Amino acid sequence: MMAGSHVVVGAAAWVWAAPHLGLPPLDVISLAMAIGGSLLPDIDHPQSWVGRRLRLISRPLAATMGHRGFTHSILAVIACALLLRWQGLSRGVVAPVVVGYLSHLGADFFTSSGLPLAWPVPRRYALPLCRTGSLAESVIVVLFAIWVGATAMGLRPLSIL
Repeated sequence: MMAGSHVVVGAAAWVWAAPHLGLPPLDVISLAMAIGGSLLPDIDHPQSWVGRRLRLISRPLAATMGHRGFTHSILAVIACALLLRWQGLSRGVVAPVVVGYLSHLGADFFTSSGLPLAWPVPRRYALPLCRTGSLAESVIVVLFAIWVGATAMGLRPLSIL
């Protein structure tokens, strides 16, 4: 998915997850950290939004592991959370970053490229509903954001089914 889609999905995921974690969903700093976390997995792609800003990290990662390698795995999520906690950061910092990170993996799961969730095992997991940058991607992201927004307002959008 494109960076803009990851931003929307990351923000929506945080708004949904925060109350379940006992944290405020609309705290600007937490929301920004969730958005940052939602862009972080693409640090392995030098042409991505985050890769262009952190080239010293992005280029070696891309050269050694390629795009959608380690950084798109469950192991990377665990490493991210442990690294943040090891740095002494609080749950209020770690939670939004990890939720954002997971939202990125969840969004990429719906693309035809899939994810190596069990990296270093090469098998990719996917429910290929769209291609990156396609109209279908935009539709999926908008529907997800509407569902999360409705849920955050106390509505039950799927209860009519």
